[in-house]
Amino acid sequence: MRRIIARQKMICGFLDSCNERLKQEPYNIEIIRIRGMLYSLAEKYDQAISDFKLIIETTPTDASAYYLKSNCHFNMGNFDLAKRDYMRALKLQFDTSITEGDIEVAVIIDAQDLKDIEKVLEYEKEQAFKNYLPEFVE
Repeated sequence: MRRIIARQKMICGFLDSCNERLKQEPYNIEIIRIRGMLYSLAEKYDQAISDFKLIIETTPTDASAYYLKSNCHFNMGNFDLAKRDYMRALKLQFDTSITEGDIEVAVIIDAQDLKDIEKVLEYEKEQAFKNYLPEFVE
């Protein structure tokens, strides 16, 4: 229990720091990304999604922001939205033949589809945390 409380305090402290820095640098994409990741850790997925959307509006080719946004949708149980963002990230990261039409009609087909997406999202989230919030990687 102490560990959970300490973790929550750490998240709140980092969120406060991010918000203070964003007052000085409101368009700093990396701080916005870190804040979104912290919101995600705090299970404030709507706020995290808003931050990731801001990154995507500023840098539409940022595959990491799509993966992180997809992870939030996934954790909220919005699997079709998660799959759409997931496919956008794949398209950007690997320059695949996925079209916007494919993305718009994407739906979760079966449980295996969910498991595959979840596995990749966990990997991508871990990579993002290693890069931007190494304090949270154990």
